[in-house]
Amino acid sequence: MECETWQEVLEYARWAPSPHNTQHWKFRLLDRQRAILLYDPARLLPIEDGAARFMTAGMGILLEMMSVAAAPRGFDVKATPLNVPLDASARQPSPFANLELVARSETEPLDRELIRKRRTSRLAYDDHPVSPVVLEELSRVAEQFGHQFEHSNNPEEIAWVVGLNADTMFLDLRDDATRCEIERWVRYSQVEAQRRNDGLAASAMRFPGWLMRLFFKRNWVFQVPGVRQLCKLAYKRSMSGTPTVAWISGKFQEQPDCLAAGRMLGRLWLTMTKHDVYLHPFGSVITNPHSHQAMTKHFANAQRPHPLWLLVRLGHSDTPPRALRLPVAELIVQ
Repeated sequence: MECETWQEVLEYARWAPSPHNTQHWKFRLLDRQRAILLYDPARLLPIEDGAARFMTAGMGILLEMMSVAAAPRGFDVKATPLNVPLDASARQPSPFANLELVARSETEPLDRELIRKRRTSRLAYDDHPVSPVVLEELSRVAEQFGHQFEHSNNPEEIAWVVGLNADTMFLDLRDDATRCEIERWVRYSQVEAQRRNDGLAASAMRFPGWLMRLFFKRNWVFQVPGVRQLCKLAYKRSMSGTPTVAWISGKFQEQPDCLAAGRMLGRLWLTMTKHDVYLHPFGSVITNPHSHQAMTKHFANAQRPHPLWLLVRLGHSDTPPRALRLPVAELIVQ
């Protein structure tokens, strides 16, 4: 079966980001035009993301990047979702959407090489403000999908957001079930990261492997007064130089809404990459009920038509390490 275009598209799309770099997708190639996108239940996050909204958004990011990747061949990727829930109890990869390569009707403004260039930067940023022109472009991208991109360069606002994210991380990891679920995806050494080609590598997280192992295996140490405060301070300092924070609102409840939100985020992320702007999403602030409530209250706006569903920091930094990805051969199933 000749599926060269699919193979080419997947070589790019496999670099799409996913929660904890789980890469929760598989593909069944049917012929030159048709394929099936499947979800892998073993790679879902049923505790942190019980309603699978962020995993669904991850599918949307993937589909948007597949569309961008297919553009130089003159194709678009038409996705027909099957409207099935992402079920972590399923025993094997299950169909999520039917895919078809169709003739592209509009020119794609984004270069597909941006997919490979895109990275999440957890480094300290350089204090250089994100251009107002770029921020306006990002707002337009969000609006095209019915979402609202709001931002602030206020140092006090930035400090509040960074502090909330730090508090959330320590709060989440005090919960045994949440900590165990995240720990499944932590790769403490570069050898392990290269062997698994997924997950959160210590090198990409910018913390020594031994410290991360201690954090997950002996978390009680970090609850000791003084130790917790020092670690939280170090974590916040790792985000020094952040010039901008942003929050996104839009429909993010039903599966079609989450899928569309993901497609928006994929295009937003590539647009940032085009301008050498890095993004660091604070997803745990959304999935943690206490932090989500605090964020909603802090950014309350009676004129905002839809709830907040993402909080991020963005700016400029050195080139961050690349999180590894599974090879295409491991993504294709029969």
